[in-house]
Amino acid sequence: MNLKLFFAKKVILLTAVLAALSVCPLRAGAQVVSSDSVINCITRTLQTADVDSLAGYLNQRVELSLPDFSGISSRNQAKILLSEFFKSNQPESFNIISSNRENDTYFIVGTIFCSTHNYRVSFLTKQQSNQQFVYQFTIE
Repeated sequence: MNLKLFFAKKVILLTAVLAALSVCPLRAGAQVVSSDSVINCITRTLQTADVDSLAGYLNQRVELSLPDFSGISSRNQAKILLSEFFKSNQPESFNIISSNRENDTYFIVGTIFCSTHNYRVSFLTKQQSNQQFVYQFTIE
């Protein structure tokens, strides 16, 4: 392989990773991220079925409702359940239908368009320790 082409690909990949991190920063640490940015990041994770990133925005305990499950879940259990859902429902797009903000609480309703079916999605985020976390997440 041409050495210049190899390094050009590496630079492009590194640039893409850095751009993604600047748009959707990692949740580790006490980094303060604006609520609007968190909503945009969650929206992107739904469009791409990036459950690992989505799990980073879930509270330690989350009220989760999926077609085959309803209840209070730990973050790790919710990640597993969401992964199973997205294995059989690959998203094509996600559109926000309605959003409501009251103080540091957001409620978002949207539609996720999957190859097999369209689903109504809603989630509730609340601020805790200068970070927005998802406390309720529903796919129906």
